Amino acid sequence: MVLLLFAGGGLASVQADSLTVNARLVLGTSKEKQGSKKVSESIRKRLAKVFKWMHYHQLSSKKLTIDDSKTVTSKLSKNASIKVTNQKNGKVSVSLFSGGKMLLQKTQTLRSGQYMVLAGKSTGDSAWFIVLSKSN
Repeated sequence: MVLLLFAGGGLASVQADSLTVNARLVLGTSKEKQGSKKVSESIRKRLAKVFKWMHYHQLSSKKLTIDDSKTVTSKLSKNASIKVTNQKNGKVSVSLFSGGKMLLQKTQTLRSGQYMVLAGKSTGDSAWFIVLSKSN
């Protein structure tokens, strides 16, 4: 009887791990935008290593908490949205949508201090990105 209660209590305490991520909509441009929020220096350095833009501005930000094996959809602007699936152990799968159409899908393990970058559409003088990071 005691063993049954112990096993039952152990099963009740098992909970799914959730993952919290910060999702940012970022505009990369060659022109300075007065009055807009600049991204953190660590994000700027990460983007500047790969992309040609000199300035990176955060247009919006959302904090998403996602249970194991669950998917959360978030709208970051009028046209840009993402679907994030927690695939357990810090691994996420992200689908990027623009105007209701899927642009790309990417899967990556998110570790503290690292970023997952998804590039959106680019025009001649700017481009937008979704930058995800693990929140502690």
